[in-house]
Amino acid sequence: MPFPFKLFQGFENIIAIRSKRPENQGSAQRNSTTAGHEGDPSIPTGLSNSVPAPMHSSNSASLSAVYPWGASPAHEAFDIAQVALPLVQAFTGVIPLVGAPMNAAISGLLGILQAIKRCDENKAALDDLTSRLHRLCCHLCNAPPALNPLERSRRDILARKLEDTSFRLKKLPKRRLVYTSVTQAIIGCSADINNYLMESLWSSQMQSQRETHELLIIARRRDEGLQNIEQSFAALSVSPLPGSVASGCVTLVDATGRHQAISVNLCTSYQQLNSMLRVLFERDAVEAQIQRRYIEEGKYDLCIDEGKQVTALTSHNWSSIEPGTKIVMRVTIQQKTSSLSGVDYRCHFCGAVNRLGARSVKYESRGRTVCSTECQECKRCFQITRGFADPRKLLSNSDSSHKTDAETLLVRNFHVQQIVCHPGTSLAILS
Repeated sequence: MPFPFKLFQGFENIIAIRSKRPENQGSAQRNSTTAGHEGDPSIPTGLSNSVPAPMHSSNSASLSAVYPWGASPAHEAFDIAQVALPLVQAFTGVIPLVGAPMNAAISGLLGILQAIKRCDENKAALDDLTSRLHRLCCHLCNAPPALNPLERSRRDILARKLEDTSFRLKKLPKRRLVYTSVTQAIIGCSADINNYLMESLWSSQMQSQRETHELLIIARRRDEGLQNIEQSFAALSVSPLPGSVASGCVTLVDATGRHQAISVNLCTSYQQLNSMLRVLFERDAVEAQIQRRYIEEGKYDLCIDEGKQVTALTSHNWSSIEPGTKIVMRVTIQQKTSSLSGVDYRCHFCGAVNRLGARSVKYESRGRTVCSTECQECKRCFQITRGFADPRKLLSNSDSSHKTDAETLLVRNFHVQQIVCHPGTSLAILS
């Protein structure tokens, strides 16, 4: 039926779309993305990429659309119908007799077009949600292992939620995509996936922060270790090594074996060094008390021990002391003996019998140089000197009663002065 108004003559062929639609038009519509749905509240925002609006040609008077990807004529007709039919429907009310049936036909056609549009949108939304869900699952599978029980529990809960959402998405294609309930279900699944994605990102960020904190702690400990090593090397470069002597000092080895550096200016005379020793042992420590007692009783001596040669230091033969000299303080112990040729010595501290070498005993009547001997059992360093003396003087100076357990443990250097009785002296007097 021709329209009485020339305004509607360009749309009489569009009315036929209601009864029959080309088959390729449906497939083209289902494969196309959503366009022009900004005002539709049933479509979730950000579900898929927005389609750019048609670009109207300024050189053509007719209503036409130019798409950048080259849409099919069926899709162009579908878009033109959605724009033109509401305009036609507005003018049909004034047409006598045929206005109401025509208005109803146009309303039905609009409903069909809306259903087709909703079906295509739901299908595209389902494809997009399935793809997003797959990417999220891959992200969780490739995530680093959880470092604590709380993180493992959070991931288990998220995995169960994803399984539930995946099950719901698998059921949706079995229903008719044209239903509004399908759209609402898709919106709900989209919101859930967005929440899951936020939880996953938050969990990954928290774990990254913990790992970064642990790496910082490890790096800080490594830096502290390097600083300690550098400080140790710096201290070694400044302080003398064990066995070395600082410039301008001598090494004093006391009776307990301790090494102490003393300025060479304090060793200009025998009396000065003795005064320094008394000050050095003015302490409450046991080893200091023992050595102070020997000094007060005069039962000690000083020598220069060079390994193969021992030189006694006295007030009579005191010579200038050079820096780097090792001065040894020894406890003196007097013993009585009846033989000048004895070669065995029982250690005063551990009781071990030591066989003496030819250069281990110094005789006062001979000027031969001797060296120190180390006890084979307790490793104490000692020297033996033999000579003649008055037995009565020996008995009065004997210090065997002063030996204590502390001395047995602490004294490491001693000098044994063996007194040989005169040939006419009776052994009964010595005992």
